[in-house]
Amino acid sequence: MTDNGGAARRTGRRWLWIIAGLAGAGAVAAVVAIWHLPERMYPGTTDGAVQARAALQGGLLTAAAALTAVAGALIALDETRQANTETKRANEASDVRERSANANTHVREFYATAIGLLSSDTVDGRLGGLYALERLATDSPDDQRTVVEVLSAFVREHTRPPAPDPAGTPPPPAPTTPTTDVQAALTILGRLPAHAGEVRADLTDAHLTGAVLFRANLAGARLDRANLAGASLGGADLAGASLSGVNLAGASLSGVNLAGASLFGVNLTDAQLDEANLTNARLDRADLTAAVLFEANLTNARLDEANLAGASLFGVNLTDAVLFGVNLAGARLDRANLAGAVLNRADLTNARLDEANLIAAVLFEADLTDARLDGADLIAARLDGVNLTDASLSGVNLAGASLFGVNLTDARLDGADLTDARLDGADLTNARLDGANLTRAVGLVQGQVDVARGDAETRLPPGLVRPASW
Repeated sequence: MTDNGGAARRTGRRWLWIIAGLAGAGAVAAVVAIWHLPERMYPGTTDGAVQARAALQGGLLTAAAALTAVAGALIALDETRQANTETKRANEASDVRERSANANTHVREFYATAIGLLSSDTVDGRLGGLYALERLATDSPDDQRTVVEVLSAFVREHTRPPAPDPAGTPPPPAPTTPTTDVQAALTILGRLPAHAGEVRADLTDAHLTGAVLFRANLAGARLDRANLAGASLGGADLAGASLSGVNLAGASLSGVNLAGASLFGVNLTDAQLDEANLTNARLDRADLTAAVLFEANLTNARLDEANLAGASLFGVNLTDAVLFGVNLAGARLDRANLAGAVLNRADLTNARLDEANLIAAVLFEADLTDARLDGADLIAARLDGVNLTDASLSGVNLAGASLFGVNLTDARLDGADLTDARLDGADLTNARLDGANLTRAVGLVQGQVDVARGDAETRLPPGLVRPASW
């Protein structure tokens, strides 16, 4: 809102000084007039002239004194008002300091009480301490960092596996779900307000099997080596979080945001990651065996040497992802988008990539034995040295693709488009080329054609002869 009061005070002060100035100027004019005006108005030496000059001089002197008094009074009034304003400001500043001191005292007392409750022998007492800390973080944002550190430490300490018994007595089995107070601490950490530059939580090495963190905000949190097996993190925000070595086996992460997260060596076997956001995430050496990633977004993700054997990746987006040496044996990648992806030396044996988009993908020396790629788009893909033995590529588009030294023994390429494809040194033994288009194929020689199988609809480059067996 506009500060009209301040503007009015400034305007009033200007007018006060203008009036005081005018009064002062009038006083000076009256003093000057005392010496010059009477002689001009009443010249002569008669008694009447002398008396008139004296009367006029007296009047002018009285006027000068009055105007001087007015000017002095106005100046004094302004100084008084300024002094009052300064006193008011000083009093207000003192009140603010006093209130701040009282508030700080209240915060310290409230914090001490909450910390004391965390060591209570009862669950109710500990819950009271936890929710008191949440209230403190909400009411005093400057103290949220401390509250987060305390809550994180509470979770870590209360989920630490028991130390081995020197007598050899086996420890009690770890709980399958967090205790009530630990779950409450996790819930609070996941819903505290976000503040730039502050870590959301530090749950390193915490044992949190079966934890519920649905829609929790843990962006940038530290969870390295935590055990979150069977946890529920659907819709949670873990963008930029550090989860290296975390156990998320069987966890539910549908719709989770893991953009830019670090998941080196993470265990995601049997995890649910449908519609998850993993753009720019690092999953090197991660274990995603039998994981479900329906329509997940892994654009620009790194999955070097990751294990995705038997994983379900229907409609997944792996555009420009890097998957050096990844294990995708038996994985389902139907309608997946792998445009520009790098899968050098990847294991795709028995994988399903029907209608997948592999435009400009790079698969040097990948193993696609018995893989299904019917209707897939491999325009300009790099498949040099790939093993496609017994693979099914019916209706696949390989226009402009590079297949140097590729092994297509017993592969099915019915109706495939190999226009402008490079087939130098490719092994086409018993490959089915019924209705395939090989016009303008580069590097294809008669010997390769002779060991392949085709039909009357197969189209060959100029200069090559259709075998009699076709």
